[in-house]
Amino acid sequence: MHIDPQFISLATRTCNSIYGDSYVSSIDIDILYGDELEKIGEAKVYEVRMDRIINEAVCSFFAVFDGHSSDLGNLYEELFEDDELIPALEDELMDYGNIVLIKSIILKPEYRGQGLGGILALAIAERFDDRDIVALKPWPMNSHDNPAGVWDLQQLTEAEQNTIAKKLRKSYRNAGFKPLFKGSSHLFLTHFRHPTATQLIGKRVSPFRQAKLQI
Repeated sequence: MHIDPQFISLATRTCNSIYGDSYVSSIDIDILYGDELEKIGEAKVYEVRMDRIINEAVCSFFAVFDGHSSDLGNLYEELFEDDELIPALEDELMDYGNIVLIKSIILKPEYRGQGLGGILALAIAERFDDRDIVALKPWPMNSHDNPAGVWDLQQLTEAEQNTIAKKLRKSYRNAGFKPLFKGSSHLFLTHFRHPTATQLIGKRVSPFRQAKLQI
């Protein structure tokens, strides 16, 4: 089913602090469409409050990231060494704020495959401060990521996963997300120049409008 990204909106459903009562928030976001605000998908985001970790000086960065989940533990390994930002990343990430991980973005089956991942990721990132580092892993969700069976996720072969991952990576790169070093499993959006979600939508909508006018 074709979807016009101009009519997509986001709504925060829950925002719970789930580690240390203050350091990591788990945020559930509903993806809505049209005037009827039909729920067509959802996203899950982890926000690590680096300012609180530093100000309270009770826990190390490693303890917070690794103690929360393997998702944040893996992200820590790409950004820090002994709780210090990896030197090669300092110029790109100077004066950063908090760290946000977009854990998942999922749509109903009829809305998938339209290249909306980059727009949705960028719109989610814009809900946070400009100085925050926003990261995601361009990898498709599989059936084991959906234990309740809510979102009709199929068991993918390795070849199918790699094919979808390439498409996701391209969509996220077009939105301004990029690897910070060769071999990085995450893509990052930093406070340096990148398009806005509105600009990205404009690039998609304009050719469609022009085609209609030519009919």
